[in-house]
Amino acid sequence: MFSLYIHIPFCKQKCRYCAFHSAAATEPQKEQYYQALLQAIEVAEHRPCATLYFGGGTPALLGAKRLAGLMAKIRQAFGLLPEAEITIELNPESTTPALLHSLKEMGFNRISLGVQSLNDAELTYLGRLHSAQRAKEALAEIFAAGFQNVSADVMFGIPGQTKESLSATLDTLLSHPITHLSAYGLQWEEGTPLGNAPQPMEEAAEEALWQLLCQKAKEAGLEHYEISNFAKEGYPSKHNMAYWRRTDYLGLGPAAHSFLKGVRYSAPEDTAAFISNPDPLQNPLPIGEQDGYEEAVMLGLRTKEGIPLALLPRGFDFNRYRDFSYIENDRFILNERGFYLSNAIIQGVLQ
Repeated sequence: MFSLYIHIPFCKQKCRYCAFHSAAATEPQKEQYYQALLQAIEVAEHRPCATLYFGGGTPALLGAKRLAGLMAKIRQAFGLLPEAEITIELNPESTTPALLHSLKEMGFNRISLGVQSLNDAELTYLGRLHSAQRAKEALAEIFAAGFQNVSADVMFGIPGQTKESLSATLDTLLSHPITHLSAYGLQWEEGTPLGNAPQPMEEAAEEALWQLLCQKAKEAGLEHYEISNFAKEGYPSKHNMAYWRRTDYLGLGPAAHSFLKGVRYSAPEDTAAFISNPDPLQNPLPIGEQDGYEEAVMLGLRTKEGIPLALLPRGFDFNRYRDFSYIENDRFILNERGFYLSNAIIQGVLQ
């Protein structure tokens, strides 16, 4: 299996919590970046793609014409398998019926919409550009355009967020026929505006929101298949599963990462540097046996697939984790409570 990620590092403005590589750009800068991506596609090793993902940033800001050009180049250079999952991230403020029509014609078959909240005060705190009403309108436009595989992002742990406000967001989102929900605890990243803000809510309050989220997703028929992700049957993100299963993937763009034949690559977090040198295979880091083992444990325990019992250290104390895990088909798998405490459990397994 081979997956391709295309990073579009442009935003109208950065959200207050965002540590991803993105910035505003002029039309000439976007054109330069587009040409660099075409060059990167040209020189990359070409294999048919099982998944293709356009992320950002806000990919729509590149413009429909350039997105169509990239899709045509990818089809010509790599090829897309008939059942390929083709995803693009959208934000409500930049989603329009005309754009959605164009994306449908290009062959995109999965939308990931950055909702985060349907509470205007929470959206303002996060620095999002859309309102709750605009997010609802964007969802309606996506389904009206004929997209059936639709994911929505939400956040919990926002200061001032309550069980009632999160419940209202989830009830509205889950009343739509979304197939996937990604839920992230608000991170206080150094170097972001929120990095110097008051500290996040108490852990017990945040965990209560997490439990509410898990309950609402389950009631809506979404399986908790990865720490932060829930999906209806048949709709887990194939692209993200490629990351967690450690299959080969290529990332194009500044700050993009790749994993090919046991070697990791990372592009500099610098858009101008990428435009000057769009070589997709920079900073190679061969993964040795120990690093590979640790990655397999860390990534496997993120998902409902878990890890084979053979990966557990000799003398592993199952009793210590009996409230947070279970064994099925000779695999060690974290339960919902284990997912919430996964960082500590993974560290314990690897000690």
